[in-house]
Amino acid sequence: MGARQRLNSMYLTGVLVIAAIVGGAANSWTVFLVVSGILTATAIHGGDIRLSPTAPRPTPRRHPKRRKR
Repeated sequence: MGARQRLNSMYLTGVLVIAAIVGGAANSWTVFLVVSGILTATAIHGGDIRLSPTAPRPTPRRHPKRRKR
């Protein structure tokens, strides 16, 4: 498993733990599902959970212009 998958699973585990605490405090499965959905959506939107790899595009190298003699 790559680093991106490990980070994604750690973020998702954190989301589920927080949602479980809030849902358990409210004693409601509905609150658990709503909180986990909201936290997962914000983590994806914020870029913490990356669904697809985003490799930086290589920039073309510029060759210095040669001076005329």
